[in-house]
Amino acid sequence: MALINCPECGHVVSDHAETCPNCGIRIAPAGVDVSNIKFDVSQGASDETHVEPTDAVSVGQPVTPAAVEPVAPSQPVVNPSPSVAGQVRSSVEQARPAVETPRSQAQYSYDSDGGFEDGQKKTNKGLLYMISFIVALVICIVAYMVWNNAANEKLEMQRYEEAMLSTNVQDLKDYLVQFNDAPQEHRDSVNARLELLTKEDADWMNTVAGGSRKALEEYIKNHPNSLHKGEAENLIDSIDFSVAVRKGTAEAYAEYLKMHSESKHAAEAQEFLDNKKATEATPEEKAMARDVCKRFFQAINAQNEEKLLSTIGNLTSFLGRGGADAQDAVDFMNKMYKDDITNMNWYILDDFKVDKSTEGDSDSPNVVAHFTAEQRIERTDETKKTKAKYAVTVEISSDKKITKFNLKEK
Repeated sequence: MALINCPECGHVVSDHAETCPNCGIRIAPAGVDVSNIKFDVSQGASDETHVEPTDAVSVGQPVTPAAVEPVAPSQPVVNPSPSVAGQVRSSVEQARPAVETPRSQAQYSYDSDGGFEDGQKKTNKGLLYMISFIVALVICIVAYMVWNNAANEKLEMQRYEEAMLSTNVQDLKDYLVQFNDAPQEHRDSVNARLELLTKEDADWMNTVAGGSRKALEEYIKNHPNSLHKGEAENLIDSIDFSVAVRKGTAEAYAEYLKMHSESKHAAEAQEFLDNKKATEATPEEKAMARDVCKRFFQAINAQNEEKLLSTIGNLTSFLGRGGADAQDAVDFMNKMYKDDITNMNWYILDDFKVDKSTEGDSDSPNVVAHFTAEQRIERTDETKKTKAKYAVTVEISSDKKITKFNLKEK
């Protein structure tokens, strides 16, 4: 084995190497021994050396070109020049035409960094990817537009239904601004409702400003389906209840309940009537109270102490003084009769009213009589007063005895 220079790059390689390890060019066919080839270097570099191949080339056999003259031993060739080596390589390659593949064809078929066939495949694949991407993008855009349109239609329908149920004028105005491309029938309906609410609001404001029951009734009559109808009815209810409270009678509250049996003040009115009933004296109790008061004043008129004491029970108050007893009633009677008085009469007038006391035993409350008593006096001194009127309050127990007595001159 000998060393030679690569005819392409000049790198030192073995003469048995098939390719140059530096540049990769093929040096000699595999199995061809180029060490037996002799070169004639007597000619210039420009002279061509023709190497005839043998009739048969087999792997492992030396090839001896016939046209190359032997070189004398005194002139050995160790490293042929690049041109000569190229001639040798060309001759060797011609010796194996069926084995070698032309270099240009090998580069054409197997060049992975830009060969024709691979470049064409990459170009086709890139174009296919781009077309696929564009198609997918178009599909996504169309799908989004369809979805977005459906979502907008759903939102518009929801806002439309809310606007048609709303009593707020601003809600309807907001719908018209937000959905200016809504179906025309929706916009027409919203506009009609907006006009109705605007007119009703104007009438309602005028009615509230008036503040009268008559104006409220007139508004309900003119707008039976108005959204403010409930408000108008509540205001009428409040007005009627305030009238009952101002009068403060059972009759007034009963009249209120007759008109507003299910109103917000109905429970309060019924409570008043229940309390009134609990404190209202029965006809029998009224008659008993009048009889006791009449006997009390008759005893004073007769200046009869025994009869007077028969009307007095366990006094808790007499003429505003607590801790009184029956003797206080007797002293009251005796003090009224002065020396110049010859006769005295007390009269119970027609304003006699009786109710029940909320104090004491609730099972049998005392009755309380309120009335005006007139005093007429006959006396010897005519310059002194002969007539007077007094507001009298008498509380009577269930055993028909006076427990409280008070009077105040009018």
